[in-house]
Amino acid sequence: MIAIQPIGLTNTGLPLVVLVVGASVLPWAMTPYDTLSQRRLAVSVVGAAMALVLVGAGIFAALYALQGAAVRGALVVDAQSVLWFFFRLSLKAALFWVPVLALAWFVLAQGVERRRGEAVAKAGRR
Repeated sequence: MIAIQPIGLTNTGLPLVVLVVGASVLPWAMTPYDTLSQRRLAVSVVGAAMALVLVGAGIFAALYALQGAAVRGALVVDAQSVLWFFFRLSLKAALFWVPVLALAWFVLAQGVERRRGEAVAKAGRR
């Protein structure tokens, strides 16, 4: 079975930095620049959150494998428990990147509302 590792720079700090950077970049990359829809923005942000959880689980699995844990063997024996273990680690890391994702969402939502207001003003001038 895979044991929990103590907190360190490589097994905690590096994944958190990658996930926080991802939380600040992915919503911008997944949202069309000219969208006027808050719903489309929400879909992009939720998709970014799901991608970050998957990436986080993958990062933690890779780090455990690099440290010598038999991740592949454990997956063969009990895939559900091993996957749940890595998803739990990824969800714990979400405590750090979710506020960054929420801030990116807020900024993007302001941009959507600004573009909507400009479109209404432009339509009113005609």
